[in-house]
Amino acid sequence: MRVRRALQVVFFMLATTLVEAAEVPGNHAFTPSQGWILVRHGSVEDVRGAIVEYDGLTREIRPAVFRMELHPQRAGGVAILLPDGLPAYDLANLAGWLDAPPGREDDVHGAIAWLVSPTSGVKFSLVPEAANEEGDTMLGASGDGASIRIWQPEGRASLIPQRVVYQPEPDIDIARDPMSMEVTLDTNPAFGNPGFVIEH
Repeated sequence: MRVRRALQVVFFMLATTLVEAAEVPGNHAFTPSQGWILVRHGSVEDVRGAIVEYDGLTREIRPAVFRMELHPQRAGGVAILLPDGLPAYDLANLAGWLDAPPGREDDVHGAIAWLVSPTSGVKFSLVPEAANEEGDTMLGASGDGASIRIWQPEGRASLIPQRVVYQPEPDIDIARDPMSMEVTLDTNPAFGNPGFVIEH
C-alpha cells in the first residue's frame, strides 16, 4: 500500500508539469462537476489535513477557489460536500487520494465519490480499483449500467466490459456547523478531461 501511494504522489507531481505544458491561449469555458465524497474512515481533522496536502501537490495555471464542507458522520467517517462543485479532474483524483493518503493510511481510508459529468449530466459512483497495485486507476458505474475506468492523474475515462456495480448515495448526517475550508484548484480546460467525457 505504501508503494502504491508513493507512486500516486509521483503521478500527481508529474501532472504539475503536464498542466503547465498544456495551457492553450484564448478564452475557454469551464464548468465544474457536481458531486461529493464520502470518506468512510477518518476524523474531520485528519481528512482536512489530507485535503490540504492534496491541494499543495500541483500549481494552477487558471486558479479558482472552491469551498468544501466537512460533515462528521455518526457511523464514522466524513462527508465532503462541495457547494461550488469541483473540476471533474480534481473530484476523481481527490477521491482516489483520500482512499489512503500517503502518511495517513491508518487514519484516513475508504473513499467513494459521486460525480456528475458536466458534459452528459450522467452521475457515476467512483471507487479506487483495489486490484491495481500502482494505485492510478478508479472504477466507476452509472445508474443505467455503464461501467468505466478512470486513469489518474489525467482523468481519462473509458467504458470497460467488466461489470462495476453502481453504489447508491447513502443518507448522511448534515452538521449544523460543519468544518469549512477552501482549496485553490486549476480550471485550465486544456488539460485532462474537464468535461468527464467517456471514451467508447
